[in-house]
Amino acid sequence: MPLRLSTFAKFNFILIGILLPLLALNFYTNQTSNTVVRKEILKSSSSNMQLLTNQMDTMVDQLSTFALIMERDSSVRSYLNYEEVHYPYDKFLIVSNIQEKLKLNSSSMAWDNQIAVYSPSAKEAISNTGNITYNESFLQKHLSTEWAYTSPDYRYGSSPYFLRYFVEPNLMENNAVSSYRLLTEISFPAQNIIKMLDTFKSNGSIHDPFLYKPGIAPIMNSYSEKPQISILMKHLNGSKLKESGNETVQMNGKKYIVTYQLSHSLDWYLVDFLPLNDVLAPISRSSKIFMGSLAILIGLALTLSFLIYRNVQKPILKLVSSVRSITRGDYNAQITYTPKNEFQFLINQFNTMAHQIKELIETVYESRIRLQEAKLKHLQSQIDPHFLYNSLNFIQYSAKMGNEAAVISMTLNLGAYYRYATRLENPASTLQEELELIRNYLEIHKLRMHKMNYEIECSDNMRALEVPRLILQPLVENAIIHGLAPRSQAGRIRVNGCREAGFYRLSVEDNGAGLNLEERASLLHRIMKSSNEDNLCGLWNVAQRLLLHYGPDARIDMEEAALGGLKISLVWPIKNTEG
Repeated sequence: MPLRLSTFAKFNFILIGILLPLLALNFYTNQTSNTVVRKEILKSSSSNMQLLTNQMDTMVDQLSTFALIMERDSSVRSYLNYEEVHYPYDKFLIVSNIQEKLKLNSSSMAWDNQIAVYSPSAKEAISNTGNITYNESFLQKHLSTEWAYTSPDYRYGSSPYFLRYFVEPNLMENNAVSSYRLLTEISFPAQNIIKMLDTFKSNGSIHDPFLYKPGIAPIMNSYSEKPQISILMKHLNGSKLKESGNETVQMNGKKYIVTYQLSHSLDWYLVDFLPLNDVLAPISRSSKIFMGSLAILIGLALTLSFLIYRNVQKPILKLVSSVRSITRGDYNAQITYTPKNEFQFLINQFNTMAHQIKELIETVYESRIRLQEAKLKHLQSQIDPHFLYNSLNFIQYSAKMGNEAAVISMTLNLGAYYRYATRLENPASTLQEELELIRNYLEIHKLRMHKMNYEIECSDNMRALEVPRLILQPLVENAIIHGLAPRSQAGRIRVNGCREAGFYRLSVEDNGAGLNLEERASLLHRIMKSSNEDNLCGLWNVAQRLLLHYGPDARIDMEEAALGGLKISLVWPIKNTEG
């Protein structure tokens, strides 16, 4: 049977069908917005990192170019033969010219810088600031043609700086300072880079850029979150970085977008990270507003569903339940629920209708009972008068023959039989009394039919059962007339009462002619019909009384008897009160 949903269930499914797409749409929109914003942030951050790195590399390359130019300047080249100049004034002129050139070119640079020229042979140094002294051990330690990050000293106070050398000759065959004729040193403080990072972070930006190289302390902007950078450094130290890239890193329970770009001039990474939650805060806020609105809609939907349930569904359920009760035969069904709406009229009318139906059913039932009593009395009045005449003739014949015992037996059994059969005041009796009637009836026939035998067996727990009067007599009569009478052989009838699987069974079987399967089915169909069209008075009356007394679960079974003839059984359900 296909599942049928109630109107209330359909309404709730429609509400769910409306709300679920909204929830799915919000989820999809939120995910799409997050993905798009994330891509744009990564794209923007990568572009900013590349731009900032290019600016830094450009400044560093300008400084390198400036140092290289100064190395090849004629005034600086004159410093190669400085130790051969004997006159102090000439030496002074050489130093003054070089220092003036260095100051002039250094001041043209946007970054703070310092350039110095060393003469290893003369063990002297000239710089644009004038504070450089020749220190061969320092030169020996830091001599490199690549930019090196150096700890703070007298050059820039407390600020570390980057340092690079250009040598003459320009091939570094060994690290001995004395092997070179001229050294040109260019340096700039890390403060230049910090200012550039500060400018990038200015105007309330959530970016936090810094310069990173494995194994060296990072160069951070002035407003850096040092604890966060320390955690990020541990992650970067354990990662194999490409030339550029980005990734999402979890720090202190928050997600950060990390973007990095390699500076080819300094061989340091420019790293920037920004909190993903702060970036996506507007989207998250919009999503929360939407979810709040959706929660309000769900609340309103639940309220509407509750109101419909209380004012519509509940009265309908009460009506349906009561209608089902009436369908099952419970005509006392009344609805006690009192809704304060239009259903009150329907419920009142239903209660009135149910009460009227109950009264009508009781009237009809009483009429049927009276009709059944009339049928019983009619059945009792239909007792075959030939049976009485034949019995009396038997008594007369036996008396003439002097068979006193037969006369006494016939008289006693016939008297007991008619005393029970003609008692009309009570339509029911015990099964024990009914079996005694059958015994009297069979004894009468046995006296008349010397070749007939019978057996009556019944469970003790059934003998006190109340059954309709004369419920068995038509079955026994039918077995004698239609089963045994047509045959010349000795007749045998067995009456049995037993209890089985929730039912009581009363059976009458004979060793007579019997019926085949089709004949049994046809006869059973005719006697179970509500009308007696075939004039089957005895069996039809038994079937109708059985159904009327025990309900629709009662039935009549027909089968081939173990004795060889026909077996007819009356079957009715055991009531709970009967155990």
